Amino acid sequence: MKSKVVFGFIAVHLVIALFTGCAAQQSYTPLTFEQLFANPAKYNSKTVTVEAFYFHGWETIVLSETIKPSGYAPGHLVPEGKLIWVEGGIPKEIFDKLYVQRQMGPEERIGKLRIKGKFEYGGKYGHVGGFDVQITPSEVELLPLSPPR
Repeated sequence: MKSKVVFGFIAVHLVIALFTGCAAQQSYTPLTFEQLFANPAKYNSKTVTVEAFYFHGWETIVLSETIKPSGYAPGHLVPEGKLIWVEGGIPKEIFDKLYVQRQMGPEERIGKLRIKGKFEYGGKYGHVGGFDVQITPSEVELLPLSPPR
């Protein structure tokens, strides 16, 4: 009888360890912009992870597919491609580590980030409602930045 109780106790703990261990070790592959924009309704109100370029400038706080030289000043970079409004910004400790550019007036920040957060589609988001999608970050990680030359 005692061995059945011990065996049952061990079996229950193994099952719990199996489920919690698998969940903790599961790697989540970030979604691409192509995946998000191909069917944004599929991800609406869901938590997603995306790796993208973060751009914080005058009235613009977005994630973009790429960045490119603006052509207006040497070394000045701007977001390019599809854009996702970043609602609420990012943590200050990460913001302070971003690349700073001042060529065109107000300070702008650029970095490569991995952002996990709530994705929303179907409304008007950001500055004067100029964006169709947004993400509200819950986790933000700074990635190495390799800007174009």
